Amino acid sequence: MLFEPTTLSSVARLIGESLEGDYGIDPQPIFKDLQVDTSKFLRPGARTPYIRMDALWRRAAAVTGDPEFGFVVGKRATPNDFFVFGHAWLASSTLRGAFERLCRYGHVISNVIDGPVLLQEDDHYILRYPDSSTGPQTTRYAEDAGNVVLISFADIVTSRKIRPSRVSLTLGPECASESYDELFECPVTFGCHEEEWVFAADDLDELLPGSVPEITEATDRIARNYIDNLDHSKVATEVSRILVRMLSSGKVDQSEVASRMHRSKSTLQRQLSAEDTSYRDILESTREALAKRYLEDGDYSLSQIAFMTGFSDQSNFARAFKRWTGVSPGQYQKAADH
Repeated sequence: MLFEPTTLSSVARLIGESLEGDYGIDPQPIFKDLQVDTSKFLRPGARTPYIRMDALWRRAAAVTGDPEFGFVVGKRATPNDFFVFGHAWLASSTLRGAFERLCRYGHVISNVIDGPVLLQEDDHYILRYPDSSTGPQTTRYAEDAGNVVLISFADIVTSRKIRPSRVSLTLGPECASESYDELFECPVTFGCHEEEWVFAADDLDELLPGSVPEITEATDRIARNYIDNLDHSKVATEVSRILVRMLSSGKVDQSEVASRMHRSKSTLQRQLSAEDTSYRDILESTREALAKRYLEDGDYSLSQIAFMTGFSDQSNFARAFKRWTGVSPGQYQKAADH
């Protein structure tokens, strides 16, 4: 069983619309080359694998030659582009409630990384994203777009402009720009270990004019069901998702995974057994599925794939891969190319 990092397919559509509308570039050859399924673009809740979405962001930014391509895409987005999350955001009674829905339902948009948490400290709130350095790394363009979207969505629901008092970003110092100064209108620190947006509590607790409690309740229910239905084996899927983030660091200990899930090792074992699987089975299947995907993608060397799937060296990876599939990694990759 492999946790499949995915993003709403509407994000790929927005990238294509920006290429065509803002740069005069036909996106169809790029979609075809990267095997992005355009038939999903207008299907509510449809998803695209992260590995293809990541490649699309990079290819699109490269063909435009615009380092601020993400800002351009972000400005095109509306709440309707983000399925039920967008509707839940619009129906929230306060900006705090909207951010809390981002924390709970962020995986509707993308389940590549863990969502943020909203913490209250004295007279301010902190929207804090967890350290993602051990997991799949989103491109700066995707992060730029996400930051623009969050600020613009806040502007849509509030009757006056609300901005954070300070922001800390994990983006490197090379990403500092006038665009970010204009976006946040507050001090921004780059190259931080964690991302944090700090807001005055009064700003986030202020009642919003468009609040509709009945719609909020309905969209909350739909969002919960949508996330639950992404995979019925919830505990096993969560283990696989965490392993995808941990493997490249070499940390594949079951106790560490259980700790990250806020469970004891024995509790995790019981829950996985109830889903007719085990930690070892998930570890093996996750490694195998990731290895196959990386080999089929063709962008990585065997030593890189060994590292990304949590092996200490290429020979151990090769032995494990042959045990899984009956062929060597090289033979598998050659067959995938034909």
